[in-house]
This record gives sequence, C-alpha cells and structure tokens, in this order.
Amino acid sequence: MCPLGTGLTTAGATICVVSFLYNAGQSTFDSFFPVFASGTLGMGPTKIGATLTSLAAVSFGVSAFVFSRVQEALGLTLTAAAGLGLVAAGLIGVGVAGSEVAAVAAAAVYVSGIPLFPPAVPILLMQCVPKTRRGAVMGLDSAVNAVARIATPVAFGKAIFPKASAAGALNAPFLYAGGVVALAALVVVVRRWSVL
Repeated sequence: MCPLGTGLTTAGATICVVSFLYNAGQSTFDSFFPVFASGTLGMGPTKIGATLTSLAAVSFGVSAFVFSRVQEALGLTLTAAAGLGLVAAGLIGVGVAGSEVAAVAAAAVYVSGIPLFPPAVPILLMQCVPKTRRGAVMGLDSAVNAVARIATPVAFGKAIFPKASAAGALNAPFLYAGGVVALAALVVVVRRWSVL
C-alpha cells in the first residue's frame, strides 16, 4: 500500500513536489556554502575543502550505520520526513550561524539528513506507482529535480547580490532553502497522516 495516497496522481505529485523542494535546498547548500564559508566565516580554500570532506564523512556514516535502524524504528515515510527535517534544520542553522563552529555544526546536521531522504524516493515510487507507469513518473521526477537544481540557486542568488554589502546577506539563501525543505517535510507528514 502506498503511504502517500491511493491515487496515482496524488502519490506521484506528492513525490515530485517533495523531491523538488528537497533538491531546491540541497542545490542551494552546494552552490552557496563555499561562498558563505569564505565570505562570512573567513575560511580559506584548504579549510573549506577539509570541512566539505569531513561533512561527506558524516553523511557516509549516517548512510552506512544509521539509515536502516531509523527506517526500522520509524518506517519509510517518517524516515524520509526526519531526513527532510534535519536538512531543513541544518540549512536554517547555517543561515543564522554567527560563528564558524556554529555554521559547521549546522552543516553537520544538514548532511546527517541527506542519507535519510533520497533512498526513500525510489522505494516510494515502487510502492505508489504501477509497474507500467514507473518509468514515466521517474522521468518526471528527474526532470523536476533538474529544474530545482538549476532554478533555485539562481532565484536565491538574487537575494544575495542586490544586498551583497549588507550584513548577513550571504545567510539569506540558507534561510530560504531551509524554509522550502521544511515545507517538504510538512507535506510528507500531512500526506502520511491523511492516508492513515
């Protein structure tokens, strides 16, 4: 049984909308974190590289050792929502961070959520979409994700550059991205609640 609804349109639309919002947040982090780390936190290229490598190690650890336990405890849909919640909290945390330590800690929360959501998407597609429609829905989901990854940094970048001299302007995209990913988590929880 599909945890996001009985109708193909409702379930497919939910998956595509949530994927879009997640990718909007992730592409924002990927696009702006190095700029933020350099411009706001004063980190140099070596430190930024080491930080990103450390964050990747955290993400790998969660993927390898935590995902299956969380999924067994919460179920697939709530695991996806928990991942989205961590991503949103991390993005907002980076946006409000006043120091390098706070920003890196928030980024660690962000990368902890990443391994919890993306594995859920193909599983939900398998549960919610008939075999004859899976290719079409997966293609639509990929197209939606590509649009999010291209359009969101451009849209959120406009929030920075007109105010580039203003204090905290480099924080704005993270706050916007955190908001859209929080909306994705809310959509998942509401859809799951309505199905139950």
